[in-house]
Amino acid sequence: MTPQMIKDINIGDLLTFKASDNKYKALICTSTYKDKSPQNFTFAALTYDNDYKPTISEILDCDFYGIGNTKNDYFRYTDKELRNMWLFHPEIEPCFLGSYGLVIWRKDFMRFRENFELIGNISIVDNLDKNGNGSMNASAIDVLNNLFVNLDSILIDNRNQKRFKFKALLKD
Repeated sequence: MTPQMIKDINIGDLLTFKASDNKYKALICTSTYKDKSPQNFTFAALTYDNDYKPTISEILDCDFYGIGNTKNDYFRYTDKELRNMWLFHPEIEPCFLGSYGLVIWRKDFMRFRENFELIGNISIVDNLDKNGNGSMNASAIDVLNNLFVNLDSILIDNRNQKRFKFKALLKD
């Protein structure tokens, strides 16, 4: 069965692609801007790295890259969402999590969308990328290949990000 061509991206969409190392990688959409042109999608990189396509349950066992020192009054999480974050990461309390953003412009994504497959959609907290402390333009498949083959080196060693449990991001 051939995967369907992705026509639109929404918050919580899980995408997978096969990187230049021939392993499947995964990312999740944390926000979208669709009001007017130019439209874009922001993703968080996940630690999935395997020879086969991920399932949603495998994604739930992954980590994402971000920070745990944000205390932002503009983009707050609910008390329930904060309790969930602290359940998985008590070391960050009273602060909360934010993700490192991978921004992909829609017009660019449409040029290389055949490289991606939609795995499904998971309900995650709002404003995850807005509570992060950095982002990069990832509007080319070559950029994504290089990044995902060297995730720890680029995001941890060079951008001071950390790994956090994906389950800490789940909404209800």
